[in-house]
Amino acid sequence: MFKYIAACFLSFTLLAEQLPDAQELLRQSEKAMKKYHSYQYETEMAMDIIVGGNPIRTSITSSLAVVNPDKMRIESKSQIGGSTIVTDGQYTWIYLPALKQYTKKAAVRTPQTLFESISGGAGMGNLTNSSTIMKDTKIIREEPIETDGKKYVCWVIETRLDKMKLPQPEGAELTDGVITLWIDKDLMIDRQTIMSGKMQGGLMPAPVEMKLKIIKRALKFDVELPDSLFQFTPPEGANEVAEFAVPGMRTPELVGKPVPEFRVKTLAGETFDSASLKGKVVLLDFWATWCGPCRREMPTVDKLHQEFKEKDLVVLGLNVGEDRETVEKYLKSANVTYRVALVEDAGVVSAFQVSALPTYVIINRDGKTVAYQVGSAGEAALREALAKAGLKADTPR
Repeated sequence: MFKYIAACFLSFTLLAEQLPDAQELLRQSEKAMKKYHSYQYETEMAMDIIVGGNPIRTSITSSLAVVNPDKMRIESKSQIGGSTIVTDGQYTWIYLPALKQYTKKAAVRTPQTLFESISGGAGMGNLTNSSTIMKDTKIIREEPIETDGKKYVCWVIETRLDKMKLPQPEGAELTDGVITLWIDKDLMIDRQTIMSGKMQGGLMPAPVEMKLKIIKRALKFDVELPDSLFQFTPPEGANEVAEFAVPGMRTPELVGKPVPEFRVKTLAGETFDSASLKGKVVLLDFWATWCGPCRREMPTVDKLHQEFKEKDLVVLGLNVGEDRETVEKYLKSANVTYRVALVEDAGVVSAFQVSALPTYVIINRDGKTVAYQVGSAGEAALREALAKAGLKADTPR
C-alpha cells in the first residue's frame, strides 16, 4: 500500500510542478527551495476515498530535511506503517519497517528520480509527461490560508487533467483529475495542494472517488543540519533487497514454513499465540476500518467462520494501527461473530510481512503457513486457501 500511495502522491506532485500554464509562477515555485542552503518542513496528508458511498480516510504525516543540492531525509508514518528515505549524495536508501527491508541505489537527486525509485520506473512515463495529460491550467484567485497560526496570501492555481493510466491496479485509469495549488506570493513556495479524481477500470468493480490534501507546516530555512541525519544505518533485523515485494505480485516467503511466533489479545480479553493455536486451523485477517476491501470481505470471513468453527477453524481479525474506540464503534454495525484483536505490537505486522490490507494468512493444524493472500479476491479464493489446511472448499453459495 505504501508504494501505491507514495506513487500517487509523488506523481501528482510532479504533475503540479510541470503545469504548462501560469509558467512563470510555477518556475519560481520550483526554484524557491533551491536558493536556500538547507530547509526543513512537515507535511500532513489526508487521502479520502469513497467506495460504494462509504468514505475511507488514510492519514500520512511526514518530515523532510534537505541540504542542497543532494542530501535529503524523509520520515513518513501512516496507519499501517511508515517509511524512511535517506540520500547522502552518493546513495539513496528506502526502508520499510513493516517489511524490515531496505533498498540501496544510486542517489536520488530530483522528484522525478525519487518517483521512479518508489514506483519501479516501469510504464510510468505517462504520469510525468505533462503534455499528454493536461487539459488546462489557470490562476483562479488570490486567497489567504492559515498554517502554524499565521496567514499567508497565495496564488491559487487549478489544473484539469486528461484521462490517464495508473500504475496500480493494472488497467485502471484516473479521470476527472484536478490539481489545485496554493503558492505563497512572497516566498513562492507551494503551501497547500488538493488533488481529486475518479479511479476506475481494471480489477475495480466500481469507480472510486478520491481526494488528497497536503499541507506543509513548520517551514525552516538555512538551518544547521548534522551530517548524521543523512546517514543510513540498517535497523537490527533489516534485510537489503533489490526491490520491494509489490503487494499482490509476490507471495512472502512464509508459505510452507512454521508460523512466526506471535501473541495477540482479543477485545474480549482472550489471549492467543502461535503455540496455543496448534491443532487448529487458523485464518488471520489483517484489516482496518478505513480499508474498503477489508470491510466488503468481512461478511464472507464471518460466513466461513460460522461454517467451519465446528471443524476447529479459529478466525482472528487483526486490526492494524487503530485504537480500541474506533474499532469497537465500527464493529457495532459490522455484525461479525469471529474474534477481533488490536495489533499493538508492530512486530506482528512485520513478522507476517504485511504491507497491504487486507492480508489473509492460513495456518494448518501443524502450525505451518499454507496460504497467504494479499487483497480481496472473493469467497472462492478464501475457500481454496482453507482447503490447503484440510477444510473442504465447498462451492460458494
